[in-house]
Amino acid sequence: MLRRILVPIDGTECSWRALEYACELVRFTSGSLVVMTVNSGRQKETVLEVAGDVLFAQIGNEVLDAANAVLAGKNIDCTYLLENGGNIADNILRTVEEEHCDGIVLGSRGLGILEGFLRSSVSQIVLENASVPVTIVK
Repeated sequence: MLRRILVPIDGTECSWRALEYACELVRFTSGSLVVMTVNSGRQKETVLEVAGDVLFAQIGNEVLDAANAVLAGKNIDCTYLLENGGNIADNILRTVEEEHCDGIVLGSRGLGILEGFLRSSVSQIVLENASVPVTIVK
């Protein structure tokens, strides 16, 4: 049974749908959520040109603050994590182990057939390598 679910979010519509779905799952199990965002290198380069790591962390915190607002009033136990840098999929897989999660719910970007063939998505890598059940929300 899913008692502690990791929900990686990035501020996209798919990640918000994944968060809502995870909320429904933990209501049935009286479980908890671990909501995390990972500041990726590609985004970091753009933000660093503007104001350095401080602004970059602020953007990550804004995503987590928005998640906190979504969860407000839902009476769900939740931990919020901000990961800086590194490979996003690796950060997700490591966090599952460190936070003792027994499931992952994440959004799919919906890569097309050709783009999905040419490069692996984060959701695909997590799905293939996770040691716990993974739910991908479209």
